[in-house]
Amino acid sequence: MKIIKEILVLKFLLFLFLSCPLYSQSIHVTGKVINEKKEAVENVQITLKKIGEVRIIAFSQSSKDGSFELKKDVNIPLDSLELSFLCLGYAPQTKKLPSDYKPMIIELTAKEVKLKEVVVSPQKIMQRHDTITYMVSQFSSAEDRTIGDVLKKMPGIEVEKDGRIKYQGQDINKFYIEGSDMLGGRYGLATNNISYKDVSSVDIMENHQPVKALQDIVFSGSPALNIKLKEDAKSRWAGTLKGGGGVPDLWTAEAFAMRFKANSQSLETYKGNNAGNESFEMNVFPSITDFVSLMNTQLPVYIQVAPSAAGDIGSDRSLFNQTNNFTSNNLIKAGKDFDLITEITGSIDRRESENTSQTTYFLGNDQVSVEDATENATNVEKAITGKLQLKSNQKTYYLNNDLNFNYDRNDPSINILGTYSNEQKAGIENWKISDNFDILRRHGDKFFTFHSGNEFSSKPQFLTVTKNDQPPVSENIALSSFYTNNTFGYSFLIGKIRFDAPIRLLYQYRQMENSLDTATNQININKLGLDITPSFSRSIGDLNISFSGMFFYQALSLGNQIHPFYGVNPNLSLNWTLSSMLTLRAYASYSKDLPDENLLYYGNILNNYRNYTTGYIDFSTGNSMRFSAKMAYKDVIKTLFADIGIALSKRFYTKMSGQDFVGDSILNYFYPVNNNMEMLSVAGSVSKGIESINGTASLFPAYVHSWASMMRNGVSIPYSSDSYSISGRVNPRIGTKCNLTYSISYAFNQYQMENNKQYFSSNRFSQSLKVTCPLLKSLQLSYSLNHYCNELSSNNYKNFIFSDFYVSYLPGNRWELTCFVKNILNEKDYSYFIDNELSTFYRSYKIRPRNILFSATYRF
Repeated sequence: MKIIKEILVLKFLLFLFLSCPLYSQSIHVTGKVINEKKEAVENVQITLKKIGEVRIIAFSQSSKDGSFELKKDVNIPLDSLELSFLCLGYAPQTKKLPSDYKPMIIELTAKEVKLKEVVVSPQKIMQRHDTITYMVSQFSSAEDRTIGDVLKKMPGIEVEKDGRIKYQGQDINKFYIEGSDMLGGRYGLATNNISYKDVSSVDIMENHQPVKALQDIVFSGSPALNIKLKEDAKSRWAGTLKGGGGVPDLWTAEAFAMRFKANSQSLETYKGNNAGNESFEMNVFPSITDFVSLMNTQLPVYIQVAPSAAGDIGSDRSLFNQTNNFTSNNLIKAGKDFDLITEITGSIDRRESENTSQTTYFLGNDQVSVEDATENATNVEKAITGKLQLKSNQKTYYLNNDLNFNYDRNDPSINILGTYSNEQKAGIENWKISDNFDILRRHGDKFFTFHSGNEFSSKPQFLTVTKNDQPPVSENIALSSFYTNNTFGYSFLIGKIRFDAPIRLLYQYRQMENSLDTATNQININKLGLDITPSFSRSIGDLNISFSGMFFYQALSLGNQIHPFYGVNPNLSLNWTLSSMLTLRAYASYSKDLPDENLLYYGNILNNYRNYTTGYIDFSTGNSMRFSAKMAYKDVIKTLFADIGIALSKRFYTKMSGQDFVGDSILNYFYPVNNNMEMLSVAGSVSKGIESINGTASLFPAYVHSWASMMRNGVSIPYSSDSYSISGRVNPRIGTKCNLTYSISYAFNQYQMENNKQYFSSNRFSQSLKVTCPLLKSLQLSYSLNHYCNELSSNNYKNFIFSDFYVSYLPGNRWELTCFVKNILNEKDYSYFIDNELSTFYRSYKIRPRNILFSATYRF
């Protein structure tokens, strides 16, 4: 506690020091650039520099009418600064910074540039203030179909396997189409369906503040992405129809339509197949909440019965499925100031899988428990969601009401043969209806906010386990919750420091009833909370500082007892824009961890055929500390983007997780003892556009170290883990028509038990190559090769090679006929070895055999 207090005192002194008034002046220069004929000159590069130095302090660019604007806070004398004006075809000019800030008229003189050879190429990436614009035509190639395919080639942008988009290692906080947020976090519907031919450019808006009323007073360090459509793709229905079949017994069907008018937007999809094609477009990626911090009220899934899947080779190789899903998204501009957004989604997904496995549990004292299993599984997933949202986002006013309905159900059925033969049948339902209301009103530099969130959810679950000839064991869990959260906030300036003090009142009622055979346990929990979070923020030139501390009181009522909790959770964040190229960010926080309500129940829960979990009625609390720092660099002219970040966290628990192996059962519990956990992670990325290969090269290194402890059979086992990974990608163009994409990845994991220094490790290596070449104007051939090298045991490696062939024929601008031959070498299985928390897992999966799929696509 003494160390924690010292850290908090140092943070407070640092804040006071940085909040003191410094010598800072605001620069605001406007003007117009013309030529000798008094015509406007656009795309003139305007830079602010210190006289005699090369480093750029601020940057701007003239618009179509020649006008420009440059704003900057500086801590150096104004008479030491100068403005430079550069444009191809004109003589450069340098002007001293005007003292009166009257609009400037800059007249450039034409200057002939004589070169031996001139090659004129459109600019790939442009920067205007904090907006980076990527020209889609400069990154697309013949094999691309959707805008998502092109995003993967843009330096600085990363599209992960699940469809999540990051910019310089940071998740985007909003995804816009023509400036409107119709899809929310379900932006995979756009990236996986909109043709790249319908998109002119992609904008990345750094430090994007989604609430217009807060744009110049509340700093946001998160990026957003905006898709700009071509003019001929607007105000009309555009999309695709696709159908096909193949062997063995394959089919696929798709329909996509979109229309983006000035006063409305629509995006409709249907996709179905049994060819293993799994689309991540139904995923919802959480976007940064506009201005209210919401709590996670998700009810837990206690029954852990789900088919195992081989994710790293792709679902099109490992997934045996029959899938149908549809979505309907619409936005209507109701009057001048309001957007009405509706969303309906539905899906039915049946999956089958077959695998063999061997699991080794390390028990300490050189003892192990080994389990062999052969699994045959099916799972049927059904889901339907609906949303009705009314939103107004104005310069002085913000209103949002978001009504949501969600229902989904999983029905897994698994047969296991081996050490513990059994049959499992489970069902997990999830019902949820929620409404979130937000309002903000701004008056000058002051604003107030109000948020009201209300949610009812229910998650019933059941499980039946039959072992050999024993009577079946049945379990039913009834779980429900009501939650309400109401927050009022007011923000104002004291000198140059912004002060916020939102007050929140929350209440939640949770009910759980667990029936396991003849034993029944019931528990009701009431939670009442009140907190106030004063925060202070200050901008000093290009340095943004924010400090806040949540003072909270919370009471948990269980039976006739009330358990109070109170404390303060402070955090400090810094964002420093050293130049238009370099940004530094840092974050530090301390928080008190409250009891895990998901563990507050009586008796045991049967999680699956072998695992039981014991409820943990304990109200002691721990705490955690976190520090992170990140540096991001970009040079738009050289198309170079790089970032590196480090994060360190320490958590202090009053309990330790444990497992007792008793016969064919594993009892999971928590033991009351002080326990610490530490984690250090370092990750970065570098991506560069390379003109000589007409492509992009990227590199992604990462390292994670963690230290923790757990109890097994009454023995405390401290252990550490180290994970190293590095991946890279390059996509050069061969000649003028052929495109090549090469990816490589290596990962090494190692776990070590501190007591006896016993360790186990695994290595995994993969690489892929794809070459696409047109033989004729309308005929395109593509060949891909995927190689995986997995360590199955110590120094025992196995190689897997998958090759595919793709033929595309385009008889016109609208039709495309394709033939896809997958797994040409007819690999039968795929296996790998992984380690995790004092356990190792060997898995071998049956994969899809050689298959051929013919399809026809019509674009309109």
